Amino acid sequence: MLDTTSRVSPEAAPEPTGAPPTRADFDTLYRAHAAFVWRSLRRLGVREAALDDATQEVFVVVHRRFADFRPGPTEKSWLFAIAQRVASDQRRWLRRKGNLVQIPEQTVAEGHSPYEGALRREASDWLLAFLDQLDDARRDAFILSELEQMTFAEVSSALDVNANTIASRVASARRALVTFLESRGLAPRDGTKEGTP
Repeated sequence: MLDTTSRVSPEAAPEPTGAPPTRADFDTLYRAHAAFVWRSLRRLGVREAALDDATQEVFVVVHRRFADFRPGPTEKSWLFAIAQRVASDQRRWLRRKGNLVQIPEQTVAEGHSPYEGALRREASDWLLAFLDQLDDARRDAFILSELEQMTFAEVSSALDVNANTIASRVASARRALVTFLESRGLAPRDGTKEGTP
């Protein structure tokens, strides 16, 4: 497990106010946001085989720093900042170790037909390939705004960037997505409908 506690900036944590959080507060935070952290790590480029460990790593950091945390509207911002650091450390570790063979994820999700599972898997693979080609700034803004449905104001707070800059990054990422899909024959070109000459 990578040690990320010393690298997460203190600015990423909300200012302490009021009574210290309890164990129940930590459990509530975990239940409310574990899926968000897992999705964020995946979209930030963490290998599928390492996602569960990376999610645990984020919450180990949260647990160690929980005395500084006070629940509020900045929970996702704080968690995303920690997830960014963990994902960055994972990518750095992979570069040092070289490309490792990944354990394949089960194709069919529980409760879906094999066809639906294959479609979901293919869509997920395309999305991850697109996110992987974006620069960090546009990827982070796109993940939070488009995939996590956070407002520009929330994304601005999470990334500590002006809301107008966030809007510009998201617009640029949307254009890049259209180009990405068109280059792979997954979207109609020049605004024409598929099948139209």
